[in-house]
Amino acid sequence: MTIFHFELCRNGERIGAIESRDCPDCGMAFRAARDMIRSYRDEDSLPNGARDHTLRVTYVDHSLLFDLPFDLRI
Repeated sequence: MTIFHFELCRNGERIGAIESRDCPDCGMAFRAARDMIRSYRDEDSLPNGARDHTLRVTYVDHSLLFDLPFDLRI
């Protein structure tokens, strides 16, 4: 398993804590990120809605894997 970090960001700046998860590969990290975005949107807990928010996923060394916008509707 590989450890990935998930960071809620707004306008490119991290807001909140970093969540770490073990995922077997990048595809599963993508699925985890998609599910986290859905949860945030369902909870409607984001200030100003989903606009300007992304979920940044990085490797354990904090190198960027991807940055998913909340309004992508995946």
